[in-house]
Amino acid sequence: MSPTARELLRDGLVTLPESVADVQEVRTPGGERLIQLRLLDGLSLDLRPDHGLDLGAAWWSGVPIAWRSPHRVDPGPGHDWEQRFLGGLLVTCGPENIGPPTATAGQHGSHHHTPATEVRWWRAEVADEVEVHVSGVIGHTTLYGTRLTVHREVVARTGRARVEVRDVIRNDGNAPVGVPLLYHVNLGAPLLAPDARLVLGGSDGPVTTRLREPLPPGRDPLAMPDPSCTADAVVAEHRAVRVDPDGRSRAVLEPAAGPRMVVDWTAPTLPRLCTWAWPERGAWVLGVEPTNAPLFGPERDGSFGGAPVLGPGEEWRTAVAVEIVPADAGQEEHG
Repeated sequence: MSPTARELLRDGLVTLPESVADVQEVRTPGGERLIQLRLLDGLSLDLRPDHGLDLGAAWWSGVPIAWRSPHRVDPGPGHDWEQRFLGGLLVTCGPENIGPPTATAGQHGSHHHTPATEVRWWRAEVADEVEVHVSGVIGHTTLYGTRLTVHREVVARTGRARVEVRDVIRNDGNAPVGVPLLYHVNLGAPLLAPDARLVLGGSDGPVTTRLREPLPPGRDPLAMPDPSCTADAVVAEHRAVRVDPDGRSRAVLEPAAGPRMVVDWTAPTLPRLCTWAWPERGAWVLGVEPTNAPLFGPERDGSFGGAPVLGPGEEWRTAVAVEIVPADAGQEEHG
């Protein structure tokens, strides 16, 4: 077994914490801020403060795990959400809308295109490892109306290939507001391979699945077929996913061989799960999307678009994590 981060520091084999948990603040040639984490026996990933402190590119043991869209750059304001969608490990949708545009809000809301303020980071020694915390505040306000704030903290550590996004969503306004949220986790090749299947545990029986469009022949909303030049995207919602004793639900990408990818989330505040499977050649993505509101269907016609309501002064706590579990690891490592 290789030494832990703390053992390396304690025994004087490395001098500084950044030797095992490196954090760099950089700017891309286009001017975007990035916070880059490089963690011993953990993940390497980019955080995007200019995009709601969402997660961008991510690597594990030299292997990319986050899907990236065909777009090379974000064309910026004035273009629609899909034209600006670069992918990345986690993209937050909401808080005004998720899904198709409405009369008052664009597709998937504004969070991903809102810069975070009060951004800071720090390291902390926990057990035998070094944790890195990155926090920021994302404001969603109108002058005479909505005043929502998202206090976000991203946590990753050495010794475990896991990153968690923790949000506190607070209504600082004077009126109740519907707050739809969807966490768009984008899994890509090579860990997302043909014949990989997303496994969901049911609460008291089989998980129920509802499709946005009719299922193409031979397709399964939870499985990836071989890539095809004419494959359509399949969008589905899954209900009655099991809630474990820790209050979290899990979706496990089980490959034919190799490591598993696990997405887990806070079930009380994110009681629904949507998936987006697009096996087209050159696209090849599986979106695992914990959410609190309907992405499609007649429920969107209700008050607040079917989203739960956050009263004045109230707050919710949500969390979504992504972890890579090696093939030889036991189930208890992510249970």
